[in-house]
Amino acid sequence: MYGFFECSKCKSKWESAKVFPKNFGNQYYGQECKSCKIMCQPYRVEETMCSLCGEVARTCGCDKTRNTDPNKPHRSDLCEKCRSGNRCQ
Repeated sequence: MYGFFECSKCKSKWESAKVFPKNFGNQYYGQECKSCKIMCQPYRVEETMCSLCGEVARTCGCDKTRNTDPNKPHRSDLCEKCRSGNRCQ
């Protein structure tokens, strides 16, 4: 899933292809603002579609490594899911 974030304190904006739903409702794991060090929730989340098969990307089973930039590693220190003990990688 793809999310759009905005820090409520400094108004920094960023996007992430690593957005995961929590176990209940329409809530998602947050990401920490690099500047303010406060946890931020996505203000918009979109389902991503697989460019290979056209199905929902998180459930289609195709190889997703092509969507990952190897020069931009996942920041588990900013990721609420990773910090909760449920690593997303």
